[in-house]
Amino acid sequence: MTSEEFWKDDPQLFVAYRTSFINKKKREMEELDYKCWLNGLYIYDGNSKLSEGIKQQIRNMLAGFYQNMQLDNRTIEKYMNKPLTELIKDEKNKKQIEQDKYKKQNEILVCQASIKQIYLEKIKRQNKG
Repeated sequence: MTSEEFWKDDPQLFVAYRTSFINKKKREMEELDYKCWLNGLYIYDGNSKLSEGIKQQIRNMLAGFYQNMQLDNRTIEKYMNKPLTELIKDEKNKKQIEQDKYKKQNEILVCQASIKQIYLEKIKRQNKG
Protein backbone atom coordinates (compact mmCIF):
# COMPACT_ATOMS: atom_id res chain seq x y z
CA MET A 1 0.00 0.00 0.00
CA THR A 2 1.47 3.31 -1.02
CA SER A 3 1.36 6.36 1.23
CA GLU A 4 -0.95 8.08 -1.26
CA GLU A 5 -3.42 5.20 -1.06
CA PHE A 6 -3.15 5.27 2.73
CA TRP A 7 -3.87 8.99 3.08
CA LYS A 8 -6.24 9.69 0.18
CA ASP A 9 -8.23 6.49 -0.49
CA ASP A 10 -10.95 4.77 1.42
CA PRO A 11 -9.92 3.73 4.97
CA GLN A 12 -11.41 0.29 4.34
CA LEU A 13 -8.63 -0.27 1.79
CA PHE A 14 -6.13 -0.29 4.66
CA VAL A 15 -8.20 -2.91 6.47
CA ALA A 16 -8.28 -5.04 3.32
CA TYR A 17 -4.49 -4.79 2.90
CA ARG A 18 -3.94 -5.62 6.56
CA THR A 19 -6.28 -8.63 6.45
CA SER A 20 -4.60 -9.86 3.29
CA PHE A 21 -1.16 -9.50 4.90
CA ILE A 22 -2.23 -11.40 8.02
CA ASN A 23 -3.74 -14.21 5.93
CA LYS A 24 -0.60 -14.40 3.79
CA LYS A 25 1.62 -14.71 6.88
CA LYS A 26 -0.69 -17.37 8.32
CA ARG A 27 -0.47 -19.40 5.08
CA GLU A 28 3.32 -19.02 5.05
CA MET A 29 3.50 -20.24 8.65
CA GLU A 30 1.32 -23.27 7.88
CA GLU A 31 3.44 -24.05 4.81
CA LEU A 32 6.66 -23.80 6.84
CA ASP A 33 5.15 -25.99 9.56
CA TYR A 34 4.21 -28.59 6.94
CA LYS A 35 7.72 -28.54 5.45
CA CYS A 36 9.30 -28.94 8.89
CA TRP A 37 6.92 -31.81 9.69
CA LEU A 38 7.75 -33.52 6.40
CA ASN A 39 11.49 -33.04 6.99
CA GLY A 40 11.12 -34.54 10.47
CA LEU A 41 9.20 -37.46 9.00
CA TYR A 42 12.05 -38.17 6.58
CA ILE A 43 14.59 -38.00 9.42
CA TYR A 44 12.45 -40.23 11.64
CA ASP A 45 12.07 -42.78 8.85
CA GLY A 46 15.81 -42.77 8.13
CA ASN A 47 16.73 -43.10 11.80
CA SER A 48 14.33 -45.99 12.34
CA LYS A 49 15.72 -47.85 9.32
CA LEU A 50 19.28 -47.18 10.49
CA SER A 51 18.57 -48.40 14.02
CA GLU A 52 16.89 -51.56 12.69
CA GLY A 53 19.92 -52.24 10.49
CA ILE A 54 22.30 -51.81 13.44
CA LYS A 55 20.18 -54.10 15.62
CA GLN A 56 20.22 -56.77 12.91
CA GLN A 57 24.01 -56.50 12.56
CA ILE A 58 24.47 -56.92 16.32
CA ARG A 59 22.14 -59.93 16.32
CA ASN A 60 24.11 -61.49 13.48
CA MET A 61 27.47 -60.86 15.17
CA LEU A 62 26.42 -62.23 18.54
CA ALA A 63 24.24 -65.09 17.31
CA GLY A 64 27.09 -67.62 17.61
CA PHE A 65 27.96 -66.61 21.19
CA TYR A 66 24.52 -66.28 22.65
CA GLN A 67 21.89 -68.47 21.05
CA ASN A 68 18.97 -67.19 23.12
CA MET A 69 20.07 -63.57 23.45
CA GLN A 70 17.22 -61.12 23.71
CA LEU A 71 18.10 -57.65 22.48
CA ASP A 72 16.11 -54.67 23.57
CA ASN A 73 13.10 -54.56 21.23
CA ARG A 74 11.72 -51.24 22.38
CA THR A 75 10.37 -49.19 19.54
CA ILE A 76 10.68 -45.48 19.07
CA GLU A 77 7.45 -43.57 19.57
CA LYS A 78 5.41 -43.04 16.44
CA TYR A 79 5.93 -39.79 14.59
CA MET A 80 3.03 -37.35 14.39
CA ASN A 81 0.63 -38.15 11.57
CA LYS A 82 -0.03 -34.44 10.83
CA PRO A 83 1.82 -31.14 11.19
CA LEU A 84 1.58 -29.51 14.60
CA THR A 85 -0.67 -26.65 13.46
CA GLU A 86 -3.19 -29.16 12.05
CA LEU A 87 -3.10 -31.20 15.26
CA ILE A 88 -3.81 -28.04 17.28
CA LYS A 89 -6.71 -27.10 14.96
CA ASP A 90 -8.15 -30.61 15.26
CA GLU A 91 -7.93 -30.44 19.05
CA LYS A 92 -9.68 -27.05 19.08
CA ASN A 93 -12.41 -28.40 16.79
CA LYS A 94 -12.95 -31.40 19.07
CA LYS A 95 -13.25 -29.14 22.11
CA GLN A 96 -15.69 -26.87 20.27
CA ILE A 97 -17.82 -29.85 19.22
CA GLU A 98 -17.91 -31.10 22.83
CA GLN A 99 -18.87 -27.64 24.10
CA ASP A 100 -21.65 -27.36 21.50
CA LYS A 101 -22.93 -30.81 22.43
CA TYR A 102 -22.92 -29.88 26.13
CA LYS A 103 -24.76 -26.62 25.35
CA LYS A 104 -27.45 -28.44 23.37
CA GLN A 105 -27.92 -30.97 26.16
CA ASN A 106 -28.35 -28.15 28.67
CA GLU A 107 -30.85 -26.38 26.42
CA ILE A 108 -32.86 -29.59 26.11
CA LEU A 109 -32.86 -30.07 29.88
CA VAL A 110 -33.97 -26.47 30.46
CA CYS A 111 -36.72 -26.87 27.88
CA GLN A 112 -37.93 -30.10 29.47
CA ALA A 113 -37.88 -28.52 32.92
CA SER A 114 -39.90 -25.52 31.73
CA ILE A 115 -42.44 -27.80 30.03
CA LYS A 116 -42.74 -29.81 33.25
CA GLN A 117 -43.21 -26.60 35.25
CA ILE A 118 -45.93 -25.37 32.88
CA TYR A 119 -47.66 -28.76 33.10
CA LEU A 120 -47.56 -28.75 36.91
CA GLU A 121 -48.96 -25.20 37.04
CA LYS A 122 -51.75 -26.19 34.68
CA ILE A 123 -52.67 -29.15 36.91
CA LYS A 124 -52.67 -26.89 39.99
CA ARG A 125 -55.03 -24.42 38.24
CA GLN A 126 -57.36 -27.23 37.23
CA ASN A 127 -57.48 -28.58 40.78
CA LYS A 128 -58.25 -25.12 42.20
CA GLY A 129 -60.86 -24.31 39.59
